[in-house]
Amino acid sequence: MLSEVRLLRINHFVPNPRFERFLCYPESFGHYTDESEHNENRPNGLTTYNWHLVRTGKGYVWTGEEFVELRSGSGFLYGPGVPQRYYADSIEPWDIRWVHFTGRGLGSLLQGRGERDVWIFSWEDVQRLDQLWTDLLDCSTPPFQEGSARLSAITYEMVALLVQHAEAIEGIPKPGMRDRLTEVAEWIRSHCHEPLTLEQMASEANCSSSHFSRQFHRLMGKTPIEYLTECRILQSKTLLVSSNLTVKLIAEYSGFSNSTYFIQCFRKLEGMTPEQFRILRGVGSN
Repeated sequence: MLSEVRLLRINHFVPNPRFERFLCYPESFGHYTDESEHNENRPNGLTTYNWHLVRTGKGYVWTGEEFVELRSGSGFLYGPGVPQRYYADSIEPWDIRWVHFTGRGLGSLLQGRGERDVWIFSWEDVQRLDQLWTDLLDCSTPPFQEGSARLSAITYEMVALLVQHAEAIEGIPKPGMRDRLTEVAEWIRSHCHEPLTLEQMASEANCSSSHFSRQFHRLMGKTPIEYLTECRILQSKTLLVSSNLTVKLIAEYSGFSNSTYFIQCFRKLEGMTPEQFRILRGVGSN
């Protein structure tokens, strides 16, 4: 009976590397198959990234609004601290392989995937990921630093392949919602000089603030507030090169609450102050 359980559920917990902090390193990994009762609900998420790939069968992942069915060739990724909720189908439970991993600079490598909510993707080259998972299994308990380096390299390659080739398949706005969000984005651009709030923008989309924020970010790749700030900066750039208005007035006309915050946002997005931008574009300062 014990041997059957081991065949159905493989769990490997990896010791911490001895000497170095790697860019990417597995904390644990495993393989579940024919586990109809596989069910995970972690309201506070994990301290690591959590990556799963479905090989056969099916299961369900909660996106924040609904459960999405996943089958062979699909997978999902959670970032640290992101609430997790997923389970296997009771009739046709998934055969799933997973890796929990951590490291420095992963947010940049993953480009925000899984950072705010679950990232659900499709993957065609499953065979390559299977091989990498087998490689992990072969060196799951590294006795020396060389083994730790190998584990790090395998995990990093897995993550890099996902970034390069995986495509989002669920969790994106539906066609009707996409049209509505596109219209709201245009409305934000034309009203960016006004003191807009998240609630006002969500009201234009006829949905709650939290739902609007998630859907807008999935479509635009940035939050509504980030998009609003970019629109205001674009308007300020036009005023900087086409008028002799003071920076204080330009901040006001562009929708910023004060010039200090305007200068801070401008420097963050453009890498220079508004006055430096104005001089660079050939308009004298005042």
